[in-house]
Amino acid sequence: MSRTPDTQPSPEAAEVASLVRQTLGGDSAAFEGVMLRFERRVVRLATKLLGTPEDVQDAAQEVFLRAYKYLHRLDLERPIEPWLMRMTINVCRNIGRKRQRRWSTFTDSEPATAPATGKSCDPHAGVVEEQEREMLHKVLRSLPEKERLAITLRDIEGLSTPEVAAILETSESTVRSHISRGRVHMKDAIDAMMGGRK
Repeated sequence: MSRTPDTQPSPEAAEVASLVRQTLGGDSAAFEGVMLRFERRVVRLATKLLGTPEDVQDAAQEVFLRAYKYLHRLDLERPIEPWLMRMTINVCRNIGRKRQRRWSTFTDSEPATAPATGKSCDPHAGVVEEQEREMLHKVLRSLPEKERLAITLRDIEGLSTPEVAAILETSESTVRSHISRGRVHMKDAIDAMMGGRK
């Protein structure tokens, strides 16, 4: 079948495919170009799924080690990003399982993080922000895995429903269903938490 203009890869996709081909041809330095393009996205997704900086760093390293190792399996006619996002999810699942015992032992302990406030004059503003962020993380962690992944990718990462479906290897209607149920569960959990506080 002849390729129509609609199926032409974008300039970025063509450039990434070229870097992948160079890597497969023995130019390992070309893989750094692939990493530089997608590192931020991988780290951001891992942060949403894992939370702690140490786990996120481990996950990002593992993702790119695996990507390098299995690059020969990549279909260059398709975009690389869903493949990398799927790999990130799998790596985060593995790390999450390894940390499971620690999480269940220290359910209520929070990771010690330095305040992420810049030059805020109001010391309470950062505290409130941090509490809201923690509440969101706690609620997300309480969701069933499929709902958590769908909401993280769609609502937090801002991917389209077709992109989420490709990454999770499921149908768009299933993604919509997970998101819809997840949002209801999140609202109920937040209402319960807020009601418990006041």
